[in-house]
Amino acid sequence: MPILLVALLVVPPKFSGESARTHEAQRQTNADVLRTVFDLVLGPLQQVVQEGMVMDCADGKTGLCFPILSGLNADHAKHGALHGVGSKSCPKCEVPCKEHGGNLLKMYETGDYILYGSKVLRPEPVEAARIPECFHPLGVKIGNNVFAGLDRVNPAHLHKPDLLHNIYLGLFKQMMDWVEGFLKQPKQQQAFEDHWKEILPYPGLSVPKKADREVTQWQGKERRNLGRCISAILASALRNPDSSQYHDFTSSMQCVSVLVDLSLMAQYHSHTPDTPVYMERYPQTFHRTKKIFLECRTSKATRAEANFQDRDLRELMATQRANEVRQNTAAKHRPQVDQERLERASHCTELIRRKNHFNFIKMHSLSRFASDGRHFGSIWMYSTEIGEQAHMEQIKESYRRSNKNEAARQILSQ
Repeated sequence: MPILLVALLVVPPKFSGESARTHEAQRQTNADVLRTVFDLVLGPLQQVVQEGMVMDCADGKTGLCFPILSGLNADHAKHGALHGVGSKSCPKCEVPCKEHGGNLLKMYETGDYILYGSKVLRPEPVEAARIPECFHPLGVKIGNNVFAGLDRVNPAHLHKPDLLHNIYLGLFKQMMDWVEGFLKQPKQQQAFEDHWKEILPYPGLSVPKKADREVTQWQGKERRNLGRCISAILASALRNPDSSQYHDFTSSMQCVSVLVDLSLMAQYHSHTPDTPVYMERYPQTFHRTKKIFLECRTSKATRAEANFQDRDLRELMATQRANEVRQNTAAKHRPQVDQERLERASHCTELIRRKNHFNFIKMHSLSRFASDGRHFGSIWMYSTEIGEQAHMEQIKESYRRSNKNEAARQILSQ
């Protein structure tokens, strides 16, 4: 697939902390500049779509053609910026932000950005006050979609599944965190790492030299290799379970296997009528078995809240113990302290289970693989992995060849 460098976009500075709340004007300026740049880039295409152009056909003849924008290869953050939606919202459909980790088979209405804009431009008197309330659950920022004015293009259809960021650097990264947390309880983590380092070399497979938790940053091709061997390594680490471990080990193996199977089938360059059916079944099984890793889905905020409540509960128990049993001996005091420790641990575990969830946007993306494979054919050709390779060749190597003085102009001219 040939990729042509058309423009270099200036990356605006990121806002964090207090500046995130005090630079709304700068945020809007950045969105307006981005829209202006895309109007310039897509302007010639808009003219061709309206008037058409004569192009050579496969049969050797010429015809009047109307090329349109059919897809956008980008990660979720770029899709959110270009479509004008929040970081936790779906650019393609109207799924509420709190239902990303729900039933992966439930289909939501496709987002209609043209309708959103018309409601804002021509609101009815009764609905004018309710417009912000309607769009807030969807995370839509009206007026910030750079594709809304293109003829014969539905901006929501430009979003395609991304194997690189959704699977390899997204769910596979999450999966390894779940697996490592799950292996700590049966104390099989060392066995998993031993089998990990014993993988034999094979053509097309890069042998890992370090354990997974020893690597600070993974590349997409390394995560893709992980999908080829993770099932065998996990099965070796969890072999010979006892009666109390059998159900958990089986569920964890099934959950990991169906996620790997989905990623492998999504790499097909062509599909038959049966392969989308399999890509529908795999998310079903994954959704049914993923609860085995629920305790491993603890966020930093949940962990901090659990530590804060544990500290308050420990101080409260210490105060009550000092008021009630001042005359107790050390022999009587020790069992009471042990009981309090167990109660605090139980309270912390219950809080973590209640707060943990699978509600993140990359989990919702699994529901799109089957439908997009059925409608658009190969999912692999929409992966940003192709663009990343072109980025290295066209941007990084061209930058090295430049004299570093007005490098952007020199890169575009090469």
